[in-house]
Amino acid sequence: MTGQASQAGGSASRLRSALALIIHFLMGRVSKGPRPLAGLGRAQPCFLTGQRPVPLVLALLLAASPAAQALPFVPSDDALVLERVPSARDPSDQALRQANVALSQNRADVSLAGTVARLDIEQARRLGDPRFLGRAEAALAPWPLSPDTPVPVLLLRAVILQSNHDFAGSIAALQRVVAARPASAQAWLTLAAVHQAQAEYGAALHDCGQFASHALGLAPDACTASVMSLTGHAPLALRAITLSLAQNAAEAQASPSTGVWAATMAAETAERLGDPSAERRYREALAFDATDPYLLGAWSDWLLDQGRPQEVIALLQDRTRIDPLLLRLALAEQATGNARTPGHVADLAARFEASRLRGDTVHRREEARFALWLQHDPARALDLARANWNVQREPADARILLEAANAAGQVAAADPVRDWMRDNGVEDATLSALAAAGGHATPAAQPRPADHAETRAAHVIRAVSTPGALAGESGR
Repeated sequence: MTGQASQAGGSASRLRSALALIIHFLMGRVSKGPRPLAGLGRAQPCFLTGQRPVPLVLALLLAASPAAQALPFVPSDDALVLERVPSARDPSDQALRQANVALSQNRADVSLAGTVARLDIEQARRLGDPRFLGRAEAALAPWPLSPDTPVPVLLLRAVILQSNHDFAGSIAALQRVVAARPASAQAWLTLAAVHQAQAEYGAALHDCGQFASHALGLAPDACTASVMSLTGHAPLALRAITLSLAQNAAEAQASPSTGVWAATMAAETAERLGDPSAERRYREALAFDATDPYLLGAWSDWLLDQGRPQEVIALLQDRTRIDPLLLRLALAEQATGNARTPGHVADLAARFEASRLRGDTVHRREEARFALWLQHDPARALDLARANWNVQREPADARILLEAANAAGQVAAADPVRDWMRDNGVEDATLSALAAAGGHATPAAQPRPADHAETRAAHVIRAVSTPGALAGESGR
């Protein structure tokens, strides 16, 4: 390698390593450097359509219930679309079909079963359809959770448990994975996602650090920045992920799921900060994958907050099979006086009722929004938002609890959110306004022990493009 090439390679490595160094400053140690990682998917967001699959015994019980024996739905219009299925030409669907055929001929092949389960999990994420999670579980059925469960199966089961909001079960399985395989980057990434969803930021930061010690690039950077954005370092996190997206553009293009995850996280961080770049960042995320269900939900929420419901209707009118997206569509239709609103409200009510019959609580956040804004029942919305907050604590969960508590005239019911904001230094203009509107002072970010580390981290960001700037840091 020539001197110029070596210098260019070293500069690129420094840039890719910037956020890894930041995380290790905040954790009090420094990464060993980049290692290659192939075929890594992003942590799965819990944004799936409808309800989780029903176990056979429960399905039989429900079949015997009066609610389940209601008259079947008979379409009154031949043009009504009842279901949209993947195209037979869809490469992902073709790969899944082929893998299923092979598995049907050898059910004991754990490697093949893992391939089918991975493809099913990806389809569930891509289509927002939880039925694929049930199919993934079926593929793994010969290897139930036990002391002898193969590690690859444990990891896949942990991802399924996470998607179904069984966070305790997911953590237990993931801890077994990392104990057996400490270098499992996917396990550390999934652990970070679960810990963050439960506001266990110290644990999430540790998980991201472990992830970064085995793989540098956009994915570990996004993991780190996501935690930082909720712990008093949002402006720094936004600068860092912006840098990483620019320097890891090839990785983002090669893995659109990683690109859309990182870009969406950047857009949400900008939105919470009231940064005018939020709209541009959402559109950049859409350029990676304009069909991602989580992104479509976040983008629709932003448009609704900006008073642009017509754009939401245009965006979501053909995506009604996904419950969270149907909710946004109904909110937009209500805002415009659209004649389809009552029908979609009735449809949502039926879906949430079916979810309760199955004992499913995955979409409590969405049901709380439905109760508050479409059924105009703040008391019920507050009950749902409280129950949801006991399970997951992310900004959207905080918002609906504040909104419901304010609307129900029970301001103190949202004090756990105010405590969360204060204790973690959460920077969110909308949440601060809602907290203040409820009659409490806006939680002020307290002086944080990490502030000095943030100053050092910001210095790293400014210095990373200077040749040799990081050489002295790596030995600390």
